[in-house]
Amino acid sequence: MILFLNKCLLGSVVSILVNTIFSDQLLAYSFSSSDLNKFSEIIIRRDLILFQNSDSHLISNSKAEPSSNVSQLIDVSHQDWAFMALQSLANRYKCLADYPNLTYQGDRSLTRYEFAGALRACSDRLTQKSQTSLADKVSTTDLLTLQKLQTDFDAELLSLINQVTDLEAKNITLEANSFSPTTKLSGVVLMSITANHSNSDIAQPALDNTNSSVFSTQLNSNTNAIAIIRLNLSTSFSGEDLLYTRLEAGNSGVSIGTSLDQPEALIGYVGFANSSGLEYSGISPEFYLGALRYTFLISKNIQATIGAVLSLNDYFDLNSFSNDETIDFSTSMFISNPLLLPVNDGTGGLVEWSPNQGDWTLRVGYVATGAGFATSDPIRNINQGIFGDPYQAIAELEFAPKDAQENTPVSIRLQYTNGSVNNLDYNIGGLNFEWLINKGLAVFGRYGFGSIQNRDNPIRDALPTYINANFAGNSIQPQTWSLGLAFPDFFTEGSLGAIAIGQPFIDGNVGNATQTNIELFVKFPITSQIHITPDLQMIFNPNNNSTNGTISILSLRTVFSF
Repeated sequence: MILFLNKCLLGSVVSILVNTIFSDQLLAYSFSSSDLNKFSEIIIRRDLILFQNSDSHLISNSKAEPSSNVSQLIDVSHQDWAFMALQSLANRYKCLADYPNLTYQGDRSLTRYEFAGALRACSDRLTQKSQTSLADKVSTTDLLTLQKLQTDFDAELLSLINQVTDLEAKNITLEANSFSPTTKLSGVVLMSITANHSNSDIAQPALDNTNSSVFSTQLNSNTNAIAIIRLNLSTSFSGEDLLYTRLEAGNSGVSIGTSLDQPEALIGYVGFANSSGLEYSGISPEFYLGALRYTFLISKNIQATIGAVLSLNDYFDLNSFSNDETIDFSTSMFISNPLLLPVNDGTGGLVEWSPNQGDWTLRVGYVATGAGFATSDPIRNINQGIFGDPYQAIAELEFAPKDAQENTPVSIRLQYTNGSVNNLDYNIGGLNFEWLINKGLAVFGRYGFGSIQNRDNPIRDALPTYINANFAGNSIQPQTWSLGLAFPDFFTEGSLGAIAIGQPFIDGNVGNATQTNIELFVKFPITSQIHITPDLQMIFNPNNNSTNGTISILSLRTVFSF
């Protein structure tokens, strides 16, 4: 009985309006209902109505009078006029669902509310027929019988509607407060076969510098394997927050570009080497904490993130076509601006503000790499800590207008970075843009400029392998740029092809040439969770040194996501 009543209560909420209009022998009337079919699916599990061998015709008012005043009945038995009248309507118009053997079973009495629920189902069914081409199949006598039943049970029908309203309100409250902490596991496995080649040793950019730290790197044309795995744990405590944890491990495989990465070659934590190497190479086989951050809402339009292990490039300098080494370009040169993020990972936080969740978004962030150290580093002469060197503060203003389909075909991002790395002060500006011209063609690019200063000392003292020996100034003003074309759904839906060209570090006091990178790839989806991507890199004048031979890197990467 309770199950039946609950099912009836979950029907349409609006009240029944009966308009009786006689025209010849057609009685047309309507009930305002949000779903006329809802009650036709009710299965009356409490032996509601006996329909075995039910071939009876409509019992009209002229042939069947109420055995007693229906309004005085407490329960409705199968012998009452109201029961038999509704039984006949249900049999004729199939307005109540039946058992698998096509019969209604039982002879127990019903409460008035159970009966009202069944009556409501038949009311909706007859209303539906009367408003369609089947109207001529609803007899005036049947409609009069229905009207009589509605009059006798109007209080119960109204009570059902009120109870439905109360139940819906309670259901909304339950849904709003029923969230429990949930953790979801996702991950990425990347495996790459890489062929490397260079026809010479690769020297550092500094010219005529006799400092002993200047070195060359012998590059052999080996084919090697690189693999990484990333496991992501996403936990929410309220449904409007996110605790994100990422664990990473790899096989320590490296490419030619990463092999150039030596301690003496660093400008910040990027430099030439990292702009040329595969972004996913050199990962330790031991799992380590790659990300640990918590995101929450301050208000409807303001979101904040704090993290013990926070990567700024997860939030800043994003681009739909050149941002993720697992699905598009492989190198830092085309994944992010080489100058913009001298301190990418560390402890810190950021705030994102999108007024009215519209086209404009402002982001500000801060990280410090040495936040976990309580003392300074006497070897590198940096003080570390949350507010000490190395640190970086960054701001980004994004304009991404939405079209009629809520897509953002055009995005422009203006950026500024201020930081200190190994006693070098960074002030860098940046521009990032993308434009989806049509479904099959997009253009994207980045530009960066600024200054790197060694305060009151010659910058060559800090970067002897980078700065030309004849330069005595305390700062350089590098620039960087990249430009590319992308071809979404290149061969098939979900595929992506792209090509880009750029120069990571343009400064006349660094080397005698300008390194130029070209990279192209095509991503082929095998399934929605597996794709294969051949990728080709060409690096001309590596390390801004014209004596260095061209580097080529050909890789075939397979990515599994889950």
